[in-house]
Amino acid sequence: MKTLRNIVSCLTVSLLTVGMSSCVDLDPEPLSFFAPENTLMDKEGLEALLVTSRKQIKWEWFGDAFNAGYCETPIVYEYGWSDLSVIGSPEVKEIHNMETQLTPTTNMALHLRYWDLGWNGIKYANTVISRVPKSEIVDEEVKNALLAEGYFHRAYWYYLLTNQWGDVPLMLEEITEPKLDFYSAPRLKILKQMQSDMEFAVQWLPKDVKPGYVSRAAGEHLLAKICLATGDFQAAVNASTRCINDYGLHLMKNRFGVNAANAKLDVINDLFNEENISSGENKEAIFVVQERFGMEGNVAPNGSARMRNFVPYWSNGLKTPDGKNGTTYDAAPYDGYEQVEQLGRGIAKIRPTNYGQYGIWSKCGNDLRHNDNNWFDISRLYYNRPASKGGSATWFKKPVDRKYVADTMRCYFSFPISKVLIYKDDINKGKTPTGGYTDQYVFRLAETYLIRAEANYWLGNTQAAKEDVNEIRKRAQAPELPAVTLDDILDERGRELFLEEHRKVELTRIAFLKAQLGIDGYSLQNFSEKNWYYDRMMEKNNFFASKYFYSTNAYIMHPYHVLWPVPLTAITSNTQGRINQNQGYFGAEDNIPVE
Repeated sequence: MKTLRNIVSCLTVSLLTVGMSSCVDLDPEPLSFFAPENTLMDKEGLEALLVTSRKQIKWEWFGDAFNAGYCETPIVYEYGWSDLSVIGSPEVKEIHNMETQLTPTTNMALHLRYWDLGWNGIKYANTVISRVPKSEIVDEEVKNALLAEGYFHRAYWYYLLTNQWGDVPLMLEEITEPKLDFYSAPRLKILKQMQSDMEFAVQWLPKDVKPGYVSRAAGEHLLAKICLATGDFQAAVNASTRCINDYGLHLMKNRFGVNAANAKLDVINDLFNEENISSGENKEAIFVVQERFGMEGNVAPNGSARMRNFVPYWSNGLKTPDGKNGTTYDAAPYDGYEQVEQLGRGIAKIRPTNYGQYGIWSKCGNDLRHNDNNWFDISRLYYNRPASKGGSATWFKKPVDRKYVADTMRCYFSFPISKVLIYKDDINKGKTPTGGYTDQYVFRLAETYLIRAEANYWLGNTQAAKEDVNEIRKRAQAPELPAVTLDDILDERGRELFLEEHRKVELTRIAFLKAQLGIDGYSLQNFSEKNWYYDRMMEKNNFFASKYFYSTNAYIMHPYHVLWPVPLTAITSNTQGRINQNQGYFGAEDNIPVE
């Protein structure tokens, strides 16, 4: 029998090899690497596969989003196609015009990587779910706990896929031989199955776990999200209330962690300190994934790349008023390098909209999340190129004058410090930092409060919704709101959950809800022609709304972009079934009705 460590290594390599072997993995090859029956027929082997399932979630959050082979940190597209942000880099590498650039033949590994991540995540989960009843484990509680985590991982990925692509195939068991007869299933049917599974899971997931593992509280949180999606709002309130009250969790309102004695900082900064996210002191963390320098199982060998992905391209030769190159990212030592050390060399995979940069902060008062500890206002940027490197002696270390910034789209915008400037173990320290290693919240209690707030909003209990939103605002020292609308809840999510929530998924979920409920004239019958997601984008995303022209083309989107295109290879390789294409994309004319 292999040791647990060897099993984890073997399974991780084998599973990832299968998962990345083709763009679409809806017809996976037989899982021959599971051939030794004792590998996945006992508790140790099944737990090893759950390690791989947890690792699958890590791929979303870490690494170089500019990787030419496949997009690391694919969460960028959840923001780049949302109300809060747009893709910042030029269209030679990125998608601006969604009409012409986002199609069924778009490079999935670069722009639609969630398709691959989701189906592999479901495959791993289904292997656990199918193997547990056949295992040699006698203890029913142990079997149910393993099964519960398998349900969690399957539900996690289906929650994303059904709000990114809508109707997709529903797979509920392990696939052990080539399969070519997948059919699209109704989105709501899938979500109701996931709700039922998670109702079982929250009875059996362990209450107390080590950081990086899946707890019962994490199950309640995911169940609440799914219940919001199905429209079972009271069940969402119930699940989120249990998560808040029953597992020893609470919002962190007082200073804690490694910098608690530093009076210049605050609790928001503490929450996102690299050392504090998984700390035992942190009672707000529900589910985290861990990425540490030198740790086995990392998905980003060079670190988080947060600075590279999310900081503006400020070092790209911004001109001084007297015509000199004013900024540089040259390696140390020189006077002026301290700004490189502070900000790294950002190249802006995404950049904020006016709504994300200004609008959501209009009611914030002295909000801690927007103070100098936690928010870098771009007015703080200065010319850091010394005269000895060709810079201006007159303007050296003076604030950058916006009038002389040629590319304000990519090079000049504000951003959140606490989630972006990651210094720990940066392998480029002293050179051009790109962002070191950090753990990442997947679920945090602040979101649980906002889930419950939204569920109560839909139920008409606006007083309870207001109380939950204000609980978050009080911790941030923002003024309390006298009343709460859906827009207020979304604003609060934008302030609190940047780079934590799946923003595009949540907007699409609400669009589906309004269509399901027939609110504001929306309907499922013409969802791809008229939907709330598109209308909100036109209201909040100034770049898409104005068809802003950047580099050589414009930001363009249409109502059908509420759902992403199914990769053409998924459809054409599925020769004995039918995976439908989403309306608006070529191939949708061949769709068949879902059951």
